[in-house]
Amino acid sequence: MARTETAQPYLSLDRYRRLMNIPFCLFNGVDGSGEAVSGCDHCWSQWEREMVAQALYDAEETLARHLGFYLGSRFLTDTDRSWTSPMELNWGYIIGGGIEGLTDVSADVSASDFTTDPATITIPQASFSSQDEIYIVETSSGLQVIPNITTVGANYLIEIDQCLLIEWDNLEDQTEATCIEYDALFPAATWIKLADLTIYRRYLDDTDQATITYGPSCNCWIAGSACAGLEYDGCVYVIDEQISKVRVSISTYDEDTGTWTCTYPTLCGCYSGDKVKVNYRAGTTVPGWERAVMSLAHTYMVLEPCGCAMFDLVLKRDRGVPTVLTAERINCPLGQMDGAWWAWQWLQTHAHRRAFML
Repeated sequence: MARTETAQPYLSLDRYRRLMNIPFCLFNGVDGSGEAVSGCDHCWSQWEREMVAQALYDAEETLARHLGFYLGSRFLTDTDRSWTSPMELNWGYIIGGGIEGLTDVSADVSASDFTTDPATITIPQASFSSQDEIYIVETSSGLQVIPNITTVGANYLIEIDQCLLIEWDNLEDQTEATCIEYDALFPAATWIKLADLTIYRRYLDDTDQATITYGPSCNCWIAGSACAGLEYDGCVYVIDEQISKVRVSISTYDEDTGTWTCTYPTLCGCYSGDKVKVNYRAGTTVPGWERAVMSLAHTYMVLEPCGCAMFDLVLKRDRGVPTVLTAERINCPLGQMDGAWWAWQWLQTHAHRRAFML
């Protein structure tokens, strides 16, 4: 995946490139690879990739606020929520309670070859619980590189196209006028090698799910600071995944058994905890989500980043504004451009309808 600093949208830049039919290497700032350009010979600069990434990210955030859930899974935290049982979290389609876990498994790599295109890395499946946990970053910049992954016997074969493996220092300074020339020798000064990457197991760490806070009460004494109150660990039990309806209970995690056990701390018994912080992973995708994100994102792009014919047509379609607008179009919360209107119509079908009795 093309790397960007400004934003990391769930709809990756590489997926966006595929949907827009933009040549792979030219999109990543590399010329001379011999790829078919189909009339699109524009070499993308880093600022163009950054602009697209920011527009996609902003579109995803806007849609999430209207949907009631994120498109694609996210690690989220609800803070300073009143502790009720059960309770509904801010974002729907909960996957489970916990925080982002990252374990460096780079030492588990059994073979690699960075002299061919694509570069290959072999790592045991046993290093991960599933293929989705593979998370690779350029160590120096911390930016993610998204590979192609296949299963070969008891191993995962990770393939990374060389046009994605440009050193960040070179990529950051690259412009259309200084498009990086493809070099089949992949010199170390320009192209990333295995030593420049960190391979993580990225997973839902359920050892840190919730914190329940009991504040001081004038009618009931609790030991501790009069202003800070007391905090207790909690675990999350999911009642309804779609609306993220959960029960948060005071619990203790046992590192030896990897399980949570209900605990009953000595409290005054006069009242319940005042607030709770919940860590969780949530999100999903629904039909048409990529088109909705892209159409809305195109309305956020101030400048046209590429001169490709297909890109121009799609951008013109999404950024057009009818000469005559209905009252609905004028009052569309996402804007008056056609892309915004299409995304709004899509929202009406998929927005979360949160109406239930606790």
